[in-house]
Amino acid sequence: MNAPVGHDVGLMRLEAPERATWNSAPVLAAALAVLGILAVYWRTAESIVAIWIRSETFTHGFVVIPMCLWLVWRQRAELAAISVRPWWPGLAIVLGAGALWFTMSVADVLGVKQFALAFMVQAAIVTVVGLRVTRALAFPLVFLLFAVPFGEIFVPTLIEWTADFTIAALRASGVPVYREANHFIIPSGAWSVVEACSGVRYIIASVMVGTIYAAIAYRSTRRRVLFLGASVLVPIVANWLRAYMIVMLGHLSNNKLAVGVDHLIYGWIFFGVVMALLFWVGSFWNEDATTIATPAAALASRAAVTDRAGVPRPMLFVAAIAAIAAAGLWQPVSALVDRQDVAGTPVVTAVAAGDGWAASTSPITSWKPHYRGYAAEREQRFRRGDDAVGLYVAYYLRQEKGLELVTSGNLLVTPQDFTWKLVSRGSAEIEWAGHAVTADTGELSGPATRLDVLRLYWVDGRVTGSEYVAKALLAWSKLAGHGDDSALIVVYAPKRLQDDASRDTLRAFVAAHSPAIERALADARRSAR
Repeated sequence: MNAPVGHDVGLMRLEAPERATWNSAPVLAAALAVLGILAVYWRTAESIVAIWIRSETFTHGFVVIPMCLWLVWRQRAELAAISVRPWWPGLAIVLGAGALWFTMSVADVLGVKQFALAFMVQAAIVTVVGLRVTRALAFPLVFLLFAVPFGEIFVPTLIEWTADFTIAALRASGVPVYREANHFIIPSGAWSVVEACSGVRYIIASVMVGTIYAAIAYRSTRRRVLFLGASVLVPIVANWLRAYMIVMLGHLSNNKLAVGVDHLIYGWIFFGVVMALLFWVGSFWNEDATTIATPAAALASRAAVTDRAGVPRPMLFVAAIAAIAAAGLWQPVSALVDRQDVAGTPVVTAVAAGDGWAASTSPITSWKPHYRGYAAEREQRFRRGDDAVGLYVAYYLRQEKGLELVTSGNLLVTPQDFTWKLVSRGSAEIEWAGHAVTADTGELSGPATRLDVLRLYWVDGRVTGSEYVAKALLAWSKLAGHGDDSALIVVYAPKRLQDDASRDTLRAFVAAHSPAIERALADARRSAR
């Protein structure tokens, strides 16, 4: 028997056939908008999934979307009473998120591009279903951001904090420690605090699960914020204790325990216990669902009384198509900017020696910067009296994923390199082609030698020591139609006993040879066209 129009049937409210409430029409329209945007930006979407597959740190991404759908399903009773109306100003947000994607695409900043895609998806959903439904679904929409692989930017800082705590705790326990950067030696052996010791996996897992728990178990904003804060701080401190515990286990067992894969197992067991304690303590402050009305329930109650009529269902699909079109406007613009008039392969010519320096074939070191994806490179050595200097230039062109100058994988020394260690970093003002420039500096420790290193980035004729400025210069060069030509310039020398002697040698060499290096890079640019 058919129910009268406007009466409740189960959890769904039936309106006049031409009007849209929370039924298949808004779901299909929202799905159309989301799938359409993902299809337009499939390369960015693919890069997100590729990181989920490649990195154990972000495998949680596979469960984020199912969890978002489950969170929406939990609210189906409240949503059934809310009428759906497209929110047309949302198209401006879609355009803005697309503009962010375009800007980061030009600058080759993958992480922000991925967030921009997530913002476009969120804005498209808001546009299709409207503000009333969006307020009810605020948490699932925000939780969707956990699908974006983010957090590795904190790894160096977390490594340093872990090393600081571990070494301080060891010394407090009476164990003598000799430290170089994040590597240290104790009487029983040598240890290194590497990426796996940073605790970033623990923190991401804790924050994601803690966010879900806070949203479900608590109703007041204060309790949610406090629990989220604990979900961040507890795993950080727990990771410090885990690292100290692992080193002490190895030390006290004469390196029979916690020196192989087992130390990772001990770490996860310890983390599991700590997380269980965190949620157990948090459970004492659980709030019953009836204590404080949820925003969705309150909104549904108001909507049931004041807003029973929706909009014609075809308008939802019009909104979905408009959202896809607004997002897709930036793809052809990006393709136009990425076009380059490049026909050949660049050749970096040798830099002529000057100011009393002479080219040399004698090796200075076995070290070489860990940079990949370049189109051409040149390595040279120079001598003047007792001074020796090495010059390394890597030229980048047609930059895309895996072929970028500034990326997380391009480093002076990788954490996996146990032969060479970066023991300090800083900056120094140098003279470059008659102008003052701030260079990135580093001190490397290797087999029987140390190196002082200066690092610079050349982009479209401009030089900087900052990778962030280099990214900005690269984006501006592409927008100006000058292409993405750029280069890494590394100058290094054996470190002397006097602290500043080798650094002064590098400054003098760069001041004398920077015009010749500029000419070599200009020649490389011409040779590719």
